Amino acid sequence: MFTFYYRSVITSWKIYGLGKVFFAHLIGEFFLRSIAFTCLALDNIFFPDFQKKKVVRPIFIIGHPRSGTTFLHHLLTSGKNTVAFKAWHLLFPALCARVLLKPLVNSLVKKGKSEIMPDWTGHQMALEKTDEEEMLFLHTYDTQFIPIGILGFDDREYPELRYNDQQPYEYRMKSMRFLDGCFKRQIHYTSKQQIIAQTHFSTHRLKTMLEFYPDAKFIYILRSPYHVVPSYLSLLHNSIKFRWGIEPVPEEILQRYYQRRYQAIIDLYRYFDTLQKNNKLPSDRVMVLPYDLLISDLTGAVQKIVDFTGIEFDDHLRQQVTQRAGSQKKYQRKHQVMDLKEFGLTEEMITRDFDFILKKSES
Repeated sequence: MFTFYYRSVITSWKIYGLGKVFFAHLIGEFFLRSIAFTCLALDNIFFPDFQKKKVVRPIFIIGHPRSGTTFLHHLLTSGKNTVAFKAWHLLFPALCARVLLKPLVNSLVKKGKSEIMPDWTGHQMALEKTDEEEMLFLHTYDTQFIPIGILGFDDREYPELRYNDQQPYEYRMKSMRFLDGCFKRQIHYTSKQQIIAQTHFSTHRLKTMLEFYPDAKFIYILRSPYHVVPSYLSLLHNSIKFRWGIEPVPEEILQRYYQRRYQAIIDLYRYFDTLQKNNKLPSDRVMVLPYDLLISDLTGAVQKIVDFTGIEFDDHLRQQVTQRAGSQKKYQRKHQVMDLKEFGLTEEMITRDFDFILKKSES
């Protein structure tokens, strides 16, 4: 963990110099993690009852980012008994931190200062809005979110942050116990029971999660890489531009970053495909949901999910499905998807590199 923190600080200094980006990583990151882990430890003293909660039949939405995972997550967590994490809950999962920070968060929301990432980046993020539980692994430095951040500009690559199922057993279980503890805290905090978590990068953690949660269900959303690749790389480009500025990044380092992230997209698709081909995914626990079905028949897609997972299709969720099915036709994205050539890619390269997926969809 310290190695990743240290390398992030050094990399931010090399790229951006001794300015606000450097000090945000040197001091801000250290402060955030220190507060988070101190409060997590204090939960055992001040809120010991959270440990008695049980995570029963959790549902995980996986698949590559820009495949509709966020859309489906927001939709399903609108049910009355579903446990959802707001962005500030993900940043501060401890119950003690919630008590300390809630007045500040409420004040920022009231003043209209809660936005973390704007719409034009491709993924709006705000303190009070539901966001993806994959972010919880940021606290254990065990997620692909780490190398898509400032560490992605480092000379080194970090395969251990991508291929989670290949990590040592105890390391994998430690991360899962941390996640489980966060889930129990949120069940205690919300007084709700049904976990529906968006953990797209944890597609690489699928075997571990199947083992840790023997009653869990997984929904893998499959979208064409022709759409995922430019949309996802554009999101990363816009996020870098917004958070730190993209101009100081040397072009060769930026292109290397894009090529690494492109390879990571291929690897995630291929990992799931390999598990599927090798019959490692029980059909009663892992469902493949075509992205096109979400777009063309949202009601039918949700009914398929309800039948597979057994979640309650309550009136509130039914109303949300009806509303969003109607609004889909009028939806216009608020971010620009860049041309593939700006990432050093072509459509022919996608056709070649994703042939194992594209041939399957054609057959």
